[in-house]
Amino acid sequence: MKRPVPVVLTAVLLGLLAAFQLLIVVLMVITGVVVLHKGLPGSGPNAPLPPSFLPGLFFGMSVFAAAIAVWLIFTLIGLVRMRLWARYSVLVIAGLMAAFGGLLMVSSFAIPFLAPAMPTAANQPTVDPHVMRGMFFVFGAIYALVTAIGVALLVYFNQATTRALFLLNTPVNLDPPNTSTGRVRPTAVTVISWIYLVSGPLCLVYLFLPFPAFFLGFVLYGTAAHALYLFFGGLVFAIGYGLLRLHNWARLTVFALFAICPIQMVMFLTPWGRHQFQAYMDAANAFNEHLLGAQAVQPNIAMSPGAIVFFCVLGMAGYGVVLWLLHRHRAAFTPAPPAPPMPASVEPVAG
Repeated sequence: MKRPVPVVLTAVLLGLLAAFQLLIVVLMVITGVVVLHKGLPGSGPNAPLPPSFLPGLFFGMSVFAAAIAVWLIFTLIGLVRMRLWARYSVLVIAGLMAAFGGLLMVSSFAIPFLAPAMPTAANQPTVDPHVMRGMFFVFGAIYALVTAIGVALLVYFNQATTRALFLLNTPVNLDPPNTSTGRVRPTAVTVISWIYLVSGPLCLVYLFLPFPAFFLGFVLYGTAAHALYLFFGGLVFAIGYGLLRLHNWARLTVFALFAICPIQMVMFLTPWGRHQFQAYMDAANAFNEHLLGAQAVQPNIAMSPGAIVFFCVLGMAGYGVVLWLLHRHRAAFTPAPPAPPMPASVEPVAG
């Protein structure tokens, strides 16, 4: 079967992304070995982190990058073979590219206007504001390209002709859909569910980092922060599985969690909320100082009320797209009507 040119180009793109992830694996392993034997500046006996933490962090990052590479390679193989599951995998990858690429693109273009002063640390050389703005616009252009590729993949692999091509190599299955409602799962719900399934384990990564947690204006440290990351990581993964099985409780939970977004934004606008967020950033910067061996970290350029409101509104807009799709396909989360009874067969009359 002749494969369309967009499918071939997508396979090439997946191969390049997999090669990039494997390069990251090699670099992380080499860095971990070097740190294990030689250490980093500020990693003496009085350091706030144990000597084994940084090598473990780099080795853990290499495992994570290797898992992504394996995912991309398997998707590439399935795409070359025109497997239906590979189409869904490409849609998930494209959804991640479009979502995160779009958020980073808008943020990169907006930061120079939201933080025109571009402050620097007192003991570090001053950076030319024009250079900084140029760097943000370059990053924005790169993220715009990533977003455009993600949107293009979502559009192409969601077309009826493309779906038909992948269905040609799929054996006919007359069994009812493997969902809780007995209905076919919409493609948009499949993509959203897998994004949640991937995002859940990412929250669990913070269980192994000494980062604090910030939630509704409160800064949590140590065990409390890890418990919060564990809770939301497990909840996000459970929502992803529930959406995959078309459980209505999962869809309603996504709507309920949206209430946190406006509460966070209102809290950021209060003096107490900004003070608490600054305390959270100071604690996170203390970890970065030790990790990077730096004596000072650049101040947060997005601490102004305008920047905070912008990022909150941007996050709510992305969340709103998810809510709109789940509302649009709400019928899929209701039980399917029973199949009509088969007509009674007529006995042939003898003679």
